[in-house]
Amino acid sequence: MLRALLAVTLLIGPATPSPAAQATQVTGAYLQITAEGVATGRGFEGASHAHAALAAMYDVTGDPQQRRTADELLDYLLQRRPGHMSTDLALQVLRSPYLQGDSRLTTNLETYVTSVLDLYAAQPDTVLRTGDIRTLTGRAELLVNYAEHLERRSGDPARIQAADTAAQAMLDRVAALQYTRSEAVAAFDNDRYVGAFPHFVTGDDGSMGSWDVEHWAPAMLSLDQYAAVRALATGFGRFHVATYNNAAASGTRHLLGTTEIDPGLIYAGAPAGFPLDGATYEIGEETGEHPYLITYGWSPNAIAQLGTALKAVRDNRVKVPHSSAWLASYWRGTPPRSVLAPGLFWHGLDAKVAYTHRSIEATQLPVPADFPWLDLDRTTFPGTGDDAVRRDGWYDGSGRGAMSAVYSRLAMTGYVESGGRDLDTLERAGRWWERMVVRG
Repeated sequence: MLRALLAVTLLIGPATPSPAAQATQVTGAYLQITAEGVATGRGFEGASHAHAALAAMYDVTGDPQQRRTADELLDYLLQRRPGHMSTDLALQVLRSPYLQGDSRLTTNLETYVTSVLDLYAAQPDTVLRTGDIRTLTGRAELLVNYAEHLERRSGDPARIQAADTAAQAMLDRVAALQYTRSEAVAAFDNDRYVGAFPHFVTGDDGSMGSWDVEHWAPAMLSLDQYAAVRALATGFGRFHVATYNNAAASGTRHLLGTTEIDPGLIYAGAPAGFPLDGATYEIGEETGEHPYLITYGWSPNAIAQLGTALKAVRDNRVKVPHSSAWLASYWRGTPPRSVLAPGLFWHGLDAKVAYTHRSIEATQLPVPADFPWLDLDRTTFPGTGDDAVRRDGWYDGSGRGAMSAVYSRLAMTGYVESGGRDLDTLERAGRWWERMVVRG
């Protein structure tokens, strides 16, 4: 009998796993897969992007495996940096029932918001007049959402007031930085920038730094533009200040060019990748001065973030002003006045948000071998992603063959935030992120 028991034990193993056989812990996540298919940059930053993406997916799918991996990643992140928080993560916590359930994150959120409010109270000029505009707009959007979050929970009125006061000062600054027609011509000799925002917040008018904008379209500033429009629209929804409505509406002009995926519109001239300039601009049709509104065309991260900006404009019921003075200063003649009535304007927003969802779903790998990637004359993509390391993710776009955790996180969180709900897309993306996670 003893000999038989020993034989069974050898076949099936001990009842309790040995330490070596126990589940391994998360030790980071990869930051990039190169064009050659090599995963690189494992560590904290990759893990933070993987966590944000999986958390966004889980809020939609309820997939227990996505939840387990997100939990493991968060444990790793907070072990490495107990106070881990950023503006992007703070905004996501305020939107996510799952993330709000973790007391460590809500504590870090409060600490982070306090640091923003304290900095504004002590050094308002530093907050309002220096840095990247996405820092300014991100803080403004965060404080608006935070104040609303506190109100829903009957929070401290004094803290709500402090958040509102700082947010309005920041939004006033964002609106003031928006280029009028005369400012765009004076700064860049190019009125395409009417309604756009500077990249760097410096001095009174901001600066584009050293970028050569003679041939570069406003799409080169896509993430800046989207963040500014989103913050202003969110601010209008809370404060009902006409200035925020008007600035959000003007910034949206650049974003409405197309609702279809038609690579035939891509401009093949020099520099490659920029859409035709001066085309007829109509909501819902395959025309537009700026059809894709992103660097070099097919960039899923920017397409997804575009959806978040337009959804904010729609949800907060931004309307296009009709005063002749405003049209003269902040419009460029397109789209035509006929589509600016609230019903048609909002219909165009709905159509463009739906387009962003279709675009993300259509470019998830693998794609057909003849998929019209941009810049194939200059950059050859390494296949269609039908392999173990690329399947279910997205290339960076912009004529590059690499895959980035940064851009993939922006694609995933933006898709979900703007209302993307295709479960197959989200479940496939979850599998790609699982492969990016490192355990040891």
